[in-house]
Parts: sequence; structure tokens; C-alpha cells
Amino acid sequence: MFFIFSFLGLVIRILLIGVPGFKADVAYWKGWGLAVADKGIIWLANNTNYNYPPGFAYVLYAVNKIYALFFNPYNINEYWLDNNYFYLLLIKLITIVADIGITYLIYKIARKLNSRWGKILALFYFLNIVAIFDGVIWGQVDQFGLFLFLLSVYFLIVDRPQWASVFFIISFLMKFQSIIFIPIFFLYIYKKYSFSGLMKSLKVSFFTFTLIITPFWLNREMASLIRLFTINSDWFPWYSLNAFNLWWLASGLNGMQISDKTLILGIINAKQLGLIMFSFVYFVACLNVLLAKKNELIGQYILSLVLAVFAFFHLLTQSHERYLFLLLGLYPLLYFVKKEMKLSRLLIFLLMLTVGMFFNMYISAAMNYPDQVYWPVSAQLTKTFTAVISVYQIGLFIYFVFQYFGEWMIRYWKYVSIGVLLIVGALFFKNKDYILHKPISLTQIAPIYQRQDYLEPVNNMTVESARGVFFWNRLSDNYYFYKKGIGSHANSEIYYDLGGRFSRFRSEFGIDNEGAVGAKAVFVVQGDGHELFRSKEQDRFDYPKSIDISVRGVKQMTLIIAKTTVSNSGIHADWLDPELIR
Repeated sequence: MFFIFSFLGLVIRILLIGVPGFKADVAYWKGWGLAVADKGIIWLANNTNYNYPPGFAYVLYAVNKIYALFFNPYNINEYWLDNNYFYLLLIKLITIVADIGITYLIYKIARKLNSRWGKILALFYFLNIVAIFDGVIWGQVDQFGLFLFLLSVYFLIVDRPQWASVFFIISFLMKFQSIIFIPIFFLYIYKKYSFSGLMKSLKVSFFTFTLIITPFWLNREMASLIRLFTINSDWFPWYSLNAFNLWWLASGLNGMQISDKTLILGIINAKQLGLIMFSFVYFVACLNVLLAKKNELIGQYILSLVLAVFAFFHLLTQSHERYLFLLLGLYPLLYFVKKEMKLSRLLIFLLMLTVGMFFNMYISAAMNYPDQVYWPVSAQLTKTFTAVISVYQIGLFIYFVFQYFGEWMIRYWKYVSIGVLLIVGALFFKNKDYILHKPISLTQIAPIYQRQDYLEPVNNMTVESARGVFFWNRLSDNYYFYKKGIGSHANSEIYYDLGGRFSRFRSEFGIDNEGAVGAKAVFVVQGDGHELFRSKEQDRFDYPKSIDISVRGVKQMTLIIAKTTVSNSGIHADWLDPELIR
């Protein structure tokens, strides 16, 4: 029966290969594949919107080269068709093979741990509607990253920590999701194999990492590599990217329309608050591994991984609808490593998890590509339904925490208290000046939106510093030097959420010493769309000027720098020592 159902799962996937799926994602695969095949990985990283880890670029390179053996990737009318079956076949074969690999690993891990229900849980994954929908319908490759990470788990179980380290590094160099496991993984290595074992694993990890990023260090492009690892931190700066979670509810069911730089608590914005909440839960996850007994270590390790995935999805802003996917491969393992767990309870929870994940992904797909999925519900009713799914999924998260960490937190309440104190301390430290009614540097508040004609605004350095470390320069105007401020360039607009919390805004401003000789601009401050201040024309050799204006009741403040010359070349202009007063 196992092979019959496995064959059924394979047939379903093969039949669905031709579904165009989430067209934007597949289009990215095509464009990035062409770029890396033609120009190489360095050019891809520096000249396109590629925002995946470097390892995945090699996969796209291989897909493009195989495609080119049979068809012409430069035939625009064919290659870029949404229903280009051969390309869909190549990209979806990755997920199909990964799904088979995940299924086998779940079964193999069960055998290694002498569990007799491995086939049942392996089939539960392979026939799971979320796994099928995410891969061969949506066209995503989350399965690929999960398969590689499960390989690392398998090698931990069979006491091969070096091989586990190799596949762990490869997993997050292919899909970023598993990068959140780095501290938990190496804590496990340390706990199980002592400090010497940790050093060996770190050496192997470093070698693997260095090997995969070879083009970057050979071409002295490490800055580009760092950019790849940090670019996603604000790629979509919204409350929620259709992840029906806490932030989706907080946004009023408009997660992709509310900036996560909106102030929530004093001068702490939504993103920062999410990071603080996530940090506390992650602290608990790490402690769980560190305090585990040797004979319970692998079980507590997997439990901590599951907790980290839940927290990542629910507590951080900018979360995608697919970020719970790793649970489909990790959660079944709990049955094999925690002997007290009942199979029926685990299957019921997995089924409930599947329902929430499926509707989250399905509705998200319907919102973006209504022609690809059948969803007969009206837009207003759909919004209501997203609220229900959000509450449902948050409920599962809360249940999991209390079920598996409730007693643990009581037992280790002293350690948990330390975590709570650290969180409270972080909240106070960030809000210290706000609470004490001291002037607050505007550089402490992230803008909700910004645009300018050259590069991007830079805090506490000149605008040219945005080009990289070799261009870093301090702010200065007519040789008056400043430690704090915003290096900008005409024409620019920088929007800040003030939330009506402040009474005055004061700042100096002028053309930076970096600016061209003929650079001229005016500086404007707007509050909720109304002009509050406009300067006279400021020249490159003028001394810095200052303003001190009321912003009482202003919810959104905009700083504008506008050119007054025909060309805006070289108009490097700064807001210097900008401060808000409560």
C-alpha cells in the first residue's frame, strides 16, 4: 500500500506540472537563470533584483543550461510564455525530487529510531495538499531547502556531525529559511559533542561555506555577498506578505499596505517590536537545547526547531504565506524522538496545521492570480476569512507553546525571567530618551518610505557612502562636521511616521562638502501633506542653516530636498543633527 500511495502522489505531481502557478516567481527563475548563465553569479548579484542565497544561483544556472540543450532561451515568444511546459518541467522536477527525498528521509529516520509508523507519516507528507500546492502548482522550491535541512537532521541522528554541518550550510545557501536555525544547530553540536566537536563542525561549515561562495572571494566581491544576505531584511517592508498571522490582524487585514516602520510603542516600530518578541521565543528555543539531558537532546532539538519556525512566521513582520512550510517535514519527526507522543494526537495537529497553511497559501494565490485557482468568494468575504485563518493559526501556535513549553517555562522560570528582563531592558533602552522627554535623533526612527534620484539616504554618513565601505565619509557642510544626520541627494523625499507623538522638529541643513560646485537646492518639511517649512535656496558654499518648527499632532512628516538647477548632478544634501522633541 505504501508504494501504491507513493505512486499516486507522484502521478498527481506529474499531472500538475503544466500549471503556470505563481507567475511572478517562475518569471524570476527564468530571468535570473538567463543572467547567471550569460554573465555569471557576480553580475547576477550586482545587476539584477536577485534576492536569493548564492547557492540557488547554481541551480538556476543548471536549469537554464539544460533548457538550452533542447530549446532556445533567447526566443522571447517561447521562453517567457507562462505555460512554457519544458521550463515548468525542469523547475518543478526540483521540487518533485525533493518531495521524494523528504518522504524517504522521514521513513529512514523512523527506521533509525525504531519507530513503526514511519511509512504513515512519510505518506502524510507526500500526499499532503500543502506540499503539492507549494511545489507543482505554485512553482516554489521550499521543498529543496527542507530536503537539505532534513539531511542534516538525519546525519545528526546517525552521529555524523560533520556531514550534518555540510548539509546544514548547503540548505541555507539554497533557501534562506533555514538560516534561522544556525544558533540552535551549533548549540546542539556543542551539547552533544562538546567544545572539540563544535570546533570540528565549525571548520567543516566554514570550508563548505567558502567553497560555495568561491566566485565572490575570488573576485573580491564580498560586499556583494553581504548584500545578498541582508537584502531581504527590507525587501518588502510591510506588516505581512500575506502571512495570516498576528501582524495581518494588526494591519487591519491589509498586511501589504502598512509599512512595518510604523511606530507602535514609543519610537519602536512594528518591525523592531516583532524582532524583540521573536528574540524572546528564540531565547527559549536555545535554552531548551542547552538545558536538555543527553538522552533527550535530539527530541528537544527538533522541538526547538519547530518553535523557531512558528515564531518566525507569527512574530516577525514581512513574513511570507509559505514560511510555515518547514513544519511539514519537521513536526512528524517529533513522534520518532518523543516516545510519549501519541500518533493520533500528532496526526490531528498536523492535519489542523495543514488546513491553515493550505488556505493561507490558496487565498494568497487567489489574491494575486485569480485565473490560476478557483475562489468564488467575494473580496470582502475573503478578507473576513483571512481574519478567521489568522486567529486559527495563532491559536495553533499558542497551543503548541503551552503544550510543549508550558511546564518547561515553569520549571526553568529563573532562566525565563532573565529573558523577560532582557526584553524589558531592550524596550526601555530603545525608548529611554522618549520616556525621559529628551531630544530624539531622527536617525533613530526608520522612514516608512523614501525615494531619491541618486543612491539612497544614509544615516550619519554622506550619500556617497551608500556605494560601499570604500566610499564611507562623514557628514560636513562648509567644513562644519556632524556625527549625526541624513546624507541625501536631490531630488529626495523621506517619509516618517510620527503618530502625533512629538511637538517640535529641529535640524540644520545644507549642501555637503561632497557636493558639486554648482549644487543648489531647497529644503522642505511637510506634515500630513501640508507644507510646514521651505528654505531659501541653499548653495554649495553657504553655511548650514537651521530650523525649529512645530509638528504637534502630525502623524506623517516628510523631508524633501528639491533641486533649483537644471541638472541635479552632484547635489549631495544633508539634514544635520535632526531631532524630535516630545
